[in-house]
Amino acid sequence: MKSLMLSLRQRKLLHYLQSQKTYTTGEELAGHLRVSSRTIRNDITEINSALERHGIRIVSKRSIGYLLESEDPEALKQLNQSSGSFLSRDERVRHMAFQLCLYDEPLDLYDLEDEMFVSRTTLEHDLYALRKQYILPDPHIQFFRSKNAICFEKNERKRRAILNRLFAENWNYNARGNTYYRYQYMEEDVVNLTMQEINFHLAHHGVQIEDVNMVILDMAVVIMYYRTLQGYFLAEPLPAPFFDPVSVQAVDDLLDSLEEKLSCSFPPLEREDIYQHVSCSRVLNVEKFQPHLASQYFSKETVSLADTYIAKIASTYHIDFSGNGGFYLTLLQYLRYLGLPVHYFNDIPVHTDVTRSKFLIEFEIAFSFQPLALSHYGDYLNYTELLYLSFCISGALSYLHRTAPKLRTVLMSQLNLPSFWDLKQRLLGKYKSYIDLTASLPVYMKDNYDFSGTDLVITTADKEITSLPGCETLVVSPFLTKTDFENLESYILKQQMGRLCRPSLPSLVELLENAFWHERATTEDYFSVIEMLAMDFISRGYVPQEYLTSILRRESLLTFAFQPSIVLMYSIVPSARTCLSIATLEHRIKQNSYKIRTVIMAALRPEDTSLIFRLINELYYPGFNPSDARFLKTREELIGFFRK
Repeated sequence: MKSLMLSLRQRKLLHYLQSQKTYTTGEELAGHLRVSSRTIRNDITEINSALERHGIRIVSKRSIGYLLESEDPEALKQLNQSSGSFLSRDERVRHMAFQLCLYDEPLDLYDLEDEMFVSRTTLEHDLYALRKQYILPDPHIQFFRSKNAICFEKNERKRRAILNRLFAENWNYNARGNTYYRYQYMEEDVVNLTMQEINFHLAHHGVQIEDVNMVILDMAVVIMYYRTLQGYFLAEPLPAPFFDPVSVQAVDDLLDSLEEKLSCSFPPLEREDIYQHVSCSRVLNVEKFQPHLASQYFSKETVSLADTYIAKIASTYHIDFSGNGGFYLTLLQYLRYLGLPVHYFNDIPVHTDVTRSKFLIEFEIAFSFQPLALSHYGDYLNYTELLYLSFCISGALSYLHRTAPKLRTVLMSQLNLPSFWDLKQRLLGKYKSYIDLTASLPVYMKDNYDFSGTDLVITTADKEITSLPGCETLVVSPFLTKTDFENLESYILKQQMGRLCRPSLPSLVELLENAFWHERATTEDYFSVIEMLAMDFISRGYVPQEYLTSILRRESLLTFAFQPSIVLMYSIVPSARTCLSIATLEHRIKQNSYKIRTVIMAALRPEDTSLIFRLINELYYPGFNPSDARFLKTREELIGFFRK
């Protein structure tokens, strides 16, 4: 029997009923699980829906109770195997965090073993994961363990923050509800009423916030309602409150309305956290924004930080974003949001290595913001914050490429007019922003046409059209296949890369030929390889010791190892010479789940910093598989590989 899509509480309910031979009352089940009878009824409805295809169901008799029945005893045995435990560590860790937040009494580890059907060894691993996921990160709640009991500090604000994360982090944006805690702790009617009231009052006051902040707001208000109802109140005011008058009025109207409809009371100290969340989340109205009016919308510090970063990109990478008003506004809003006391970014459920592959250059430019982040915010950006800054950079680069001079393109075909015309329309439909079709000609005219002003020839005839330097020829099918599109996009990407790099920069093969080499190194430690390569530069005085520190800091936050076989690492700490240091390993090292054979480290003169874009493109461009180099261990083998 496959794993059932049931919540933790529903699995506990099911497991409890499996051990009962007679009917169990709803009150007994509610008391065992510490929920209402209504919640039990909702859970049983969902369990029966999940078990229907297996011939198993929970039958109910009015005024008597519930009993688990099955047409097939073997199916019931399989059910016991599939539902009798908390199936994943994530689920068990969430359950412990949830219980630690709700109750003042310490949790007994023996009880947790029995409740979650795990051994003490497994539980110890779960506790390690609990510390990593919910104790070490913000809000940094204190965790106490005394022999076989564990508990959180009695800090109500921190406990609520963790509860909110537990509810909000797995929110299903395609349907209302939370993946793991539907109906648990919160009554659905209360949640629905709260969401309706929040939507109404924010809209009434013209307050717009992003989706992630709306979910957190919904959960914060509901959690506040239940915690105050149970006698848990906030004891201390906010240390550095940030209140926006419009947001405060919207929140007061909202909470006043809920007090009346839920017959409860929200004291002033309780309201402060909601004031601050809405104030920090409120999206600015920037419809009339103009770059020269930036100081009317944003603080002097935010404007200065944005200007400094744009200037740094220009001086470091020789890319000028200063004329892009859309990018400037987006960057200002992003930097303002980072500086607020409360800010949340919605996690994107894509593996880090996938996003790195999509944003090869963007992540590098975003990472150069880190020194500014440290000096302005007092800390470096984390991965998610860097990812959203990379989105800003990606949009700016797209605009830069879209507004750059188009590739002067000639279309040539030996086919008849209908095919010719269709080919032209489909090319323009996909690449109109990048190519300018200056002529459409039959193939026989190739010998009489002047290609001196042409960048690209697209032809359906597999023959040489022109040998003129600087004019590329791409042969395509009249049906424009997937391969044709990939070749066109690769060519366009190559031209875009050329705009980001000076033509005089050395090629990868040149750099490999003049690099420091450590062939067939026998070490099995990834970080000793990093130190060995960095010392080639440091010992010769090319770079300061700070270079190695920068490499290691970057590796700890955003590992260089995001594809197999070959790792490229570097720092923009200025070098007196642009050069590479390379290690090939006798036995591959596993790093970030990838088997690494070759590590390439780059040191760059300030004027050569954009060389990193060329190296990234040549080592990670679409269509190149680094695994093809997984068996290469010598200088000659690698240089020959990249020369081809």
